Amino acid sequence: MQPQIFLILFCLIATFFIDSNNGASTKDKPSPNKNKKTSTNTKPIILGGHTAWTTVIKPKHKKIFDDYKNITFKKLQEIHKIPKSFDLKPDKYSKQIVGGINHLYLIKLPINKYAFVSIHHRVWKKDHYGKEENVQIRPQTYELNDKNV
Repeated sequence: MQPQIFLILFCLIATFFIDSNNGASTKDKPSPNKNKKTSTNTKPIILGGHTAWTTVIKPKHKKIFDDYKNITFKKLQEIHKIPKSFDLKPDKYSKQIVGGINHLYLIKLPINKYAFVSIHHRVWKKDHYGKEENVQIRPQTYELNDKNV
């Protein structure tokens, strides 16, 4: 009878120590602040969010913009009343991965504000490319230094 009591007591004590240590071994436990890189300028990654805006637009992203340039120009004329002589070029680029890729462009308008243009692209659908419904333009404009875009 005594061995059973000692076994139960041993199990209770072992369980107590394992729970108090969260099951981790005490050997070679790294310091919590030892290997962390600290950066004050990085934004947290938001699932479904877009990448940071960049002014360097890669040739493949410029090509996608150029392929939709006529559609984008037509929609910008309807929504933001830009002149026909306006030279349409993206000022900033970002992308968002959703059910495909949203290529996001900020275009500097003649009124010194940005227009937000989104071009949705599904790589796996060949008949999807170049269609008017892939281009979305927000009716609101943004200040050039707006952090909420």
